[in-house]
Amino acid sequence: MIKLDWVTIVFQIINFLALVALLYHLLFRPVMRKAMQRAAEKERLLRELAQERQEVANLRAELEERLARADEEVTSIIAAAREQMEAERATLLQEAQAETERILTEAHADARRWRQQALDAFYDELLDTILEISGKVIGRVTPPEVHDALVKQLNDRIWELGRSEMERVETFRRALGDRIPTAYVTTARPLSPEQQGLLARTFTALADRHVNLELKTDPTLVAGLRVRLGDTVMDHSIAGQLADLRESVSEALKERMADEQATS
Repeated sequence: MIKLDWVTIVFQIINFLALVALLYHLLFRPVMRKAMQRAAEKERLLRELAQERQEVANLRAELEERLARADEEVTSIIAAAREQMEAERATLLQEAQAETERILTEAHADARRWRQQALDAFYDELLDTILEISGKVIGRVTPPEVHDALVKQLNDRIWELGRSEMERVETFRRALGDRIPTAYVTTARPLSPEQQGLLARTFTALADRHVNLELKTDPTLVAGLRVRLGDTVMDHSIAGQLADLRESVSEALKERMADEQATS
C-alpha cells in the first residue's frame, strides 16, 4: 500500500503555486502588457491608416476636381486666346491695309512729283534751248543800231530816274558811302568813245560823284549792256529781256500744269 507523504505533497503544491505566481508576475503579466500594448498600437496604426486612406481619398477627389476645373480653365484660356488672336489678326490686316494704302498714296504722290520734276526739267531745258537759239538768231539779224538804241535807252532811264524818283536816287547814293564807285559795264559790242563819255557823265550824275568805268564785252548779251554800280544791277540787253521772257513763260507753264492737275 502506497503511503503518501502529505507534508511533501503540500510543500510541492506550495512550491508550484509560488512558481506559478512568480511566473505570472515576472513573465505572464509583462507579456500580456506588451501584447495589450501591441494590440493598442496596432489599433492606433489601423486608425491612422484608415485616416490616411480617407485623406488620400479626399486628396484624390480634390485633385480630380482640380483637374476638371483645370480642363475648363484650359478650354476657356484657349478660347480667349483664339478670340484675341482673331482680333489681333483683324487689327494687323487693317493696319496692313492702311499701310498699303498709305504706301500707294505716297507712291502716287512721288510719281506725280517725279513726273512734275521731269516735266519742269524738260520745260526748263526746252526754254533754255529755245532762248539760246533765239539769242543766236537775234544776234545774227540784229543791226548795230539796236545795240546803240539800247545803250541810249538805259542812259535815258537813269536820267528819268533822277527826275521822277529822287528818293530812290538818294537811297542809292547813301548806299555807296564815301568810296569812289566803279561802274562795271558789260556790253554786247564795244562802246564808242562818245557812248563811254555819255555813260560816265550819267553815272557821275546818278552817284553825285566821279564814277570810274570798267568795260567788258560779252557777245552773249546779243545787244545792249548790263551795268553793276554798287549793289545795283541794271540790265538793258536782249539777253536780259530773253531771260525775263523765260521766267514769264516758265511761270505760265507751271500755273497751267497746276490748273490741269487740280481739275484732273
